[in-house]
Amino acid sequence: MSGVLKYVSSRVASSIFTLWAISIVVFVVLQQLVPGNVADIMDGSGDATPAQVHAEEVKLGLTRPILDQYGTWLGHALTGNLGVAPLSGQSISQVIAQQAPISFELAFLGLLIAIVLGVPVGILSAIHRSSAGTDVLIRLPFLLVYATPVFVSGALLLLASAHYFTALYSVTYVSLGSSLIGNLKVMALPSITIGLTEAGLLAQMSRAAMLEVLSQPYIVTARASGLRPVRLYGLYALKAAALPILSLIGFLYGLLIGGVIVVEQVFSLPGMGRGLLQSITNREFGELEAQVLIIAIAFIGGNLLVDLISPLFDRRLVSA
Repeated sequence: MSGVLKYVSSRVASSIFTLWAISIVVFVVLQQLVPGNVADIMDGSGDATPAQVHAEEVKLGLTRPILDQYGTWLGHALTGNLGVAPLSGQSISQVIAQQAPISFELAFLGLLIAIVLGVPVGILSAIHRSSAGTDVLIRLPFLLVYATPVFVSGALLLLASAHYFTALYSVTYVSLGSSLIGNLKVMALPSITIGLTEAGLLAQMSRAAMLEVLSQPYIVTARASGLRPVRLYGLYALKAAALPILSLIGFLYGLLIGGVIVVEQVFSLPGMGRGLLQSITNREFGELEAQVLIIAIAFIGGNLLVDLISPLFDRRLVSA
């Protein structure tokens, strides 16, 4: 038990420290290194005098020492108060609450499709490694999709649905709370776009992990003893190969949260991807900081979850 507690506490502490370090980097970069700020935009398109811009900076607290600004921002963020977007006047917390569920759902559904398709393909490819033709035939479609830019595959799916699969075509977003069926209909095509793309990567990782395990002596012995293929590959081999696959899944989820910008643009989804572009364009640094922080939380949280369930597949990780 002491080994488990030590393992869990070290992973949680490491995740918290990493998130704190990211918050410092993001805040300092956006406030100090990026030229211009929201005050420049609020006072018009270049017609404001330096005095007017300075007055807006004072009003927004941008002239205070950077450590003071960061301390105030971090304290408010820990209580859920992310401030107000100066241009729109909206609460940043409300903006994030509207955008984040869309991107989180899209990343989850896309990753689920990638797992359902990619992992079995990787396993089958490893099993048929001795047959070059079968191996290539199994993986080739997924590798071709993976090599295709996501905006191309997304546009092609959108075009096909508009002409041939109209039941999946929708021009307006439907929230999950409004209609489950309507929401899944809207999210189907973008999720498939992401899922098919990432399935190729998961297939390659699953294949590599399985190939390494299948060469182990205990697997060779189990196969020679006549163990049923389903039990051999689906239990013993897959369990041993699970750690690198799980690590990639955790990495991909966080990556997808921040990497759905193009997909959200193609399918007109009002998620954090589009929100990030708007924040950058308007230099809404407070909103941008919150969005990047949420993405970092998703990324670190996904990897933390993988770390916490990894001992189920390898008890040596929590050995005292």
